Amino acid sequence: MKLKICGLTRQEDLPAVRDAGAQYAGFILVPESPRRVTECQAQRLFPLCRSLGLKPVLVVRNLPLPRLQEWVELLQPDVVQLHGEETPEYASAFPGVEVWKAFCLQEEVALRQALSFPCQAVLADSGGGTGRPCAWNLARELAAHRPTFLAGGLSPDNLLQAISAVRPYGVDLSSGVEEAPGIKSHTKLQQLRECMS
Repeated sequence: MKLKICGLTRQEDLPAVRDAGAQYAGFILVPESPRRVTECQAQRLFPLCRSLGLKPVLVVRNLPLPRLQEWVELLQPDVVQLHGEETPEYASAFPGVEVWKAFCLQEEVALRQALSFPCQAVLADSGGGTGRPCAWNLARELAAHRPTFLAGGLSPDNLLQAISAVRPYGVDLSSGVEEAPGIKSHTKLQQLRECMS
């Protein structure tokens, strides 16, 4: 089971993320997000991730393609995670970089889109940053056909139930392991480790 912790903003949270068993660390470069990091912060945090064995994930939404290509060249993320209305052509513009695409999985139409979108993995989400779960029945169907990260409203309290219901390739937590937006709770991260062990 792969684990990604998203919405990271602070250097001091990275060792706790690693100790929780995460392989992926997500950094949001979406201006309106309360968990946003700047390009300068990302430049500082990405190498620290790698030194801890974490793979940095660059999370963006509807960014002009030339700008994202600049960021990919500058930051060298392991994964680019798309959260907007990006097209298949847009997603194919990053050779050598893994691309994940998030879908607001509440209706069948989103399931059909997620099944066919050309990317290495999909995220079954509820809209990005809402803290609410997606439709787990649809997520389970999606996870049966392609690598799927379950996101949205997950915490140590409901994670085992979610995994049992969906059987995803991985899980993606953010607000469920926070004290405040972008400030991770080391206690909740430890609970997460215990939950997944």
